[in-house]
Amino acid sequence: MATAAPIITFKAGTCEFDASSNPPKITPKPTQGYLYLYEGQEDELIHFCWRPRSASLRDPELDLVMVPSDGSFKPYQPNQGSAKKSPTNGRIFILKFQSSSARHLFWLQSKSQHAQGETGWFSPRDLKLGEIVDQLLQGEQVNVQQELNNLPNGQGGQDDDDDSRNRMEDVRRESQSGRAENLASGDPFIGDPSNEGEGSREGGADGGRA
Repeated sequence: MATAAPIITFKAGTCEFDASSNPPKITPKPTQGYLYLYEGQEDELIHFCWRPRSASLRDPELDLVMVPSDGSFKPYQPNQGSAKKSPTNGRIFILKFQSSSARHLFWLQSKSQHAQGETGWFSPRDLKLGEIVDQLLQGEQVNVQQELNNLPNGQGGQDDDDDSRNRMEDVRRESQSGRAENLASGDPFIGDPSNEGEGSREGGADGGRA
């Protein structure tokens, strides 16, 4: 049976989480990957998935069926510090559940937008992306295409000349299937990169690591 087209896709890697140490130890895995969400054709529930970029859309390593409002997707901030600063030297998001103690951590593999390249800094764009995913997990109706179009650029979401040029490079194309895709190296998009050839979007994992 064919897999439904992803609602949103973006570059992220998985992490190992060791809660026995104090503070907990997070170790990023180097595999370049895609995190994506889609709506199941039979259960009509959101599926939260991760796969290596070398794997097909139909072969995710992680495929979690999400009951609305059971899961949350937030920046990893164990001490409730600055909303824009990760306690690690990478931008980590954590998927947690109301119904269990299970958790999954992911590190963003897109380039940091910090002016000095600080890898642990959550840009407004990063935080908005996490918010979109979290809203979908809560069962909210989200116009994902509109939200992606409105993602802020740069620090504080201001479009200076460099940001404007970057935004032009981020132009979304329509694939033959009619689904919008973002061809920039780290930006989220609707659909799956396999529609136009995986190799054209691989690139290096140039985000910060924990």
